[in-house]
Amino acid sequence: MAKRVTITDVARETGVSIKTVSNVLNNTGSMRPETRQRVQDAIERLGYRVNVSARAMKTGGTKLIGLAITDFCQPFMPYLADSIVAAARSRGYAVITDTYNSAGGLAQAIPETKKLAADGWIFFMGSPITDRTILHQPYPLVIVGDYDTQGLADWVTMPNVEAVRTAVGALLDSGCRRIALIGGTAENACPDADRESRPETTSTMRTRGYVLAHEERGLQVDWRLVCNADWVQSGGRDAVAGLLDDPDAPRPDAVMCLNDALAIGVIHELQRRGVRVPQDMQVIGFDNVPDAEYCMPGLTTIDPHVDDYARHAVDMLIARIEGSADPFRTYVTSYDLVRRASTC
Repeated sequence: MAKRVTITDVARETGVSIKTVSNVLNNTGSMRPETRQRVQDAIERLGYRVNVSARAMKTGGTKLIGLAITDFCQPFMPYLADSIVAAARSRGYAVITDTYNSAGGLAQAIPETKKLAADGWIFFMGSPITDRTILHQPYPLVIVGDYDTQGLADWVTMPNVEAVRTAVGALLDSGCRRIALIGGTAENACPDADRESRPETTSTMRTRGYVLAHEERGLQVDWRLVCNADWVQSGGRDAVAGLLDDPDAPRPDAVMCLNDALAIGVIHELQRRGVRVPQDMQVIGFDNVPDAEYCMPGLTTIDPHVDDYARHAVDMLIARIEGSADPFRTYVTSYDLVRRASTC
């Protein structure tokens, strides 16, 4: 069996101290760029790997963050994961990822998180928190997503209502009057009293923004234009196809999609049918995933600043790992409406 390469071997190869090699590995310390690069080249050339078990015994930590997310069926998840990895690396941490099926919920992932050597975990919540025991684990954790932790954990979320309110308001102010909503349901029209009796979902919050934009302008929502759909590209394709094929539904002059995957599917189906975007029908998405810029036409979308979202989640978690006992915090990102060629 080949001898394991040690940090001492790397130091000897490059003529620097073990501390300097450690600083390079942890992205810390002050040194000349050429020294850092020389050490990084030696690490790669020699095939050095961090001994996680040894680090944990020596320091009490592994410098690993866990990320539990749903599957990668739509573009937001890999975008979020990449953003969290970048934020963690900037703090000297690596990331290990575990996925769970959205239908089964986060509880599926909990047994695995206890087997993996992470100092703490970021949980993406894809559904309302009905079992509070999920928030009580033997490691620090931070929740990301749209579901209130009720003050039981640090939480990072997005301005779902206000962002959609702004985007739909912009369409209405430009003269659109038949704005379809893809990803919501007519059930989201329930009064405030009913909403309080059950947890709001991402869909209900974003649909509420759609409704408010109409109400603020003295307009009634036409619920025939509100379509439920799976939040993937095929869901957008099928939803807009159903609208266009329904003889009882008015033809939309714009489509508000509750994520970018839906919007990309909508644009695909409209183009297949010869409907011009944006001349015949405008389209807006939500998330500003990288694909939004490169689809044809480029997608106008809500940017909820996922890099800021990820950075705050990582910073909150590292603070807990390092022993913070401050009260649990909530952070809500800001947003921008990024205008591209799918709107006029």
